[in-house]
Amino acid sequence: MKRLSALLICLLALSCALAQMDDVREKVRAEYLSAAPKGDAEKWKKSLGKDGRWPDIDYTDGSRSLWQLEYHLDRIVDMALAYEQAPKKDRQMLDKAVLALKHWFDTGYRNDNWWYQKIGVPRRMLSLAYILDSDIPAELRQKISRSLDIIDSEDHPARPGGDRIQVISNHAKVLIWRHDYAEAAKLFKKIEAEARIAPLEEIMLDAAGGPAVRNSWHPAGRGVQADMTFHHRGDRVNSTLTYGMELPEYYSYWAALLADTECRFAPEGINFVIDYYLDAVCRHLVRGRYAEPSIMNRELSRPGEGAVTSRLVKRLAAVSGGYRLNELQNAADIFDGNAEFSGSYAHHFWQSDYFVFGRPTFQTAVRIHSVRNANQEAAHNSEGLRNHFRGDGACMLSVTGREYADIWPLYDFRKIPGATTPLLPYGQPDDWGPLQVLDDPTVFAGAVCDSLYGAVGFDFISGQTGLKARKGWFFFDEGYVCLGSDIRSDIPDSIVTTVEQCYAATPVRRDGSRVFHAGNCYHIIDGDFDASTAHRHGSWRNCVDKVDYADNTSEGDIFSLTLMHGIKPTNGTYAYSVAPGCGDKAPEQWFKIIANGNGLQAVESNDGAVAYMIFYEKGEITTSAGRFAVDRPCMLMLRQGHLYLADPSRRHHLVTVTTPRGKHEVLLPTNLRAGTTVEVPYSCIGI
Repeated sequence: MKRLSALLICLLALSCALAQMDDVREKVRAEYLSAAPKGDAEKWKKSLGKDGRWPDIDYTDGSRSLWQLEYHLDRIVDMALAYEQAPKKDRQMLDKAVLALKHWFDTGYRNDNWWYQKIGVPRRMLSLAYILDSDIPAELRQKISRSLDIIDSEDHPARPGGDRIQVISNHAKVLIWRHDYAEAAKLFKKIEAEARIAPLEEIMLDAAGGPAVRNSWHPAGRGVQADMTFHHRGDRVNSTLTYGMELPEYYSYWAALLADTECRFAPEGINFVIDYYLDAVCRHLVRGRYAEPSIMNRELSRPGEGAVTSRLVKRLAAVSGGYRLNELQNAADIFDGNAEFSGSYAHHFWQSDYFVFGRPTFQTAVRIHSVRNANQEAAHNSEGLRNHFRGDGACMLSVTGREYADIWPLYDFRKIPGATTPLLPYGQPDDWGPLQVLDDPTVFAGAVCDSLYGAVGFDFISGQTGLKARKGWFFFDEGYVCLGSDIRSDIPDSIVTTVEQCYAATPVRRDGSRVFHAGNCYHIIDGDFDASTAHRHGSWRNCVDKVDYADNTSEGDIFSLTLMHGIKPTNGTYAYSVAPGCGDKAPEQWFKIIANGNGLQAVESNDGAVAYMIFYEKGEITTSAGRFAVDRPCMLMLRQGHLYLADPSRRHHLVTVTTPRGKHEVLLPTNLRAGTTVEVPYSCIGI
């Protein structure tokens, strides 16, 4: 009798589990059925030829991005939706959709870009499988099912990084569609396991199973890094707002879908993803709504990129179980325009050579590179063709968050705000040499900061042109100060440092060494400069090729402010400050430049409350708080009686600091935390 009871309990549990998964399957199908069509299904029905092709699609197209044959499948999906969503089924609509689908399978179209074969096309087939479901003709059902076999969570596109969780998600949906719930449950565990710091990969394979592109700095992993940024490839380029968005997207999707089942996710994983979203993703956004412009990679070549909606953060809030709920709700309110951004922070993402600084009235960031991280994403699929210098110290001012929105057809990519660059002949992008530089020669690249203030130091050596410069950025409540020294170049091109290049929002006014634009004041303290506004015409071909919108044009007024160092400078310098939101009146200078050369750059506030020191070499300096010295390259920040130290080179484990109270040996973090800031004990400083 006990055995019979146990058996009945097991059968009941199995029945409940099956019912739960049947419910999940219905929810997934309902999601597909509720999707909005991308086009006019009635139009697609009427214009489809007898051979199953549409006359306006180029079926010979081989573009690796925006492939025209995508439209063929998208139209079939539109027709399937129209058929299933209609109160009265239009049999002709289904017949035409079937005809177009038969043509696809009979022809066997393929694209050379692995993404279409492994993700893009199967994802559309998955849509058709769920939308039509029992209405799929028997002869096509088998073909659709076979086409979905290419979705494999153990295959190479499911490599660590952004694509992995997407492929696992699609694979799980295939198994659920086939009612294979036991195997689907195994994949739910794989999705749940993606909420982690990326483990090291001694061997990396790319999407096709070959050796992956990577820096040789040290073994690394793809995925969420120790600083919570996201790396998609072994080049260690910051991909937080692109591939990195797939983690919270797919994780929260399944966390919500499985919440009432035996396969529900544990709170620890959900909390990790929420931390990632709030502490990394949101720190990459301007005014909590738009992509910080310097962090954009090749996606800047796509019109309309950069704006983020509240949909994802609301889903995270729904599965949060109350964890950091107020912050999630505030982020959603900012997205929806129901609250104003009011954050103040300074954060160094040391694994990605990226520093962000925010105040309620403005935000900015500094993007640099090093031997550890490549300067920029490669121009995959002919996108981001002129991004050569965007990692060379970009520091772009955002007040509204729209200063650079879709500006790229009109942009001079030799003039990146914050960067020191050569004015190469514009010509073709290929004339500039390789876009991405792996194993970059720059070693000293990093920042010192607490949670509210910070500075960036960059002993820049261009892996493309050999141009060298020591560059520092120093951040205060009122704005920021930018210094350059030891600028050297051997190439026969003019060298410039760009202060600003953005849409002209107001007339530009010059008052001596100060330039006013859009309520911001740019004070050129050291250097010859040119300030101008020009009306420009351009096309997207300025940064992209082989896509159907490449020749789409735009025009607009562009404000440019540039410091000129001439040809082959040997010891060039510059200094300027940026005061956002000061209106048309010069603000009182809030800082003092203490040093800019001889291996040292230093700036402090007038009241001495904040002082920054960048030692590119061992040395000493006297500030208003006294004399400070170090025995090797590093950065110091003194703020309200606290002393902070960081090693941007990541080469030292110990630095001896001399303060007004004597010498102190400072142990530095190593391994995954090398490059982070440590606080020197208060007892050793004379304040």
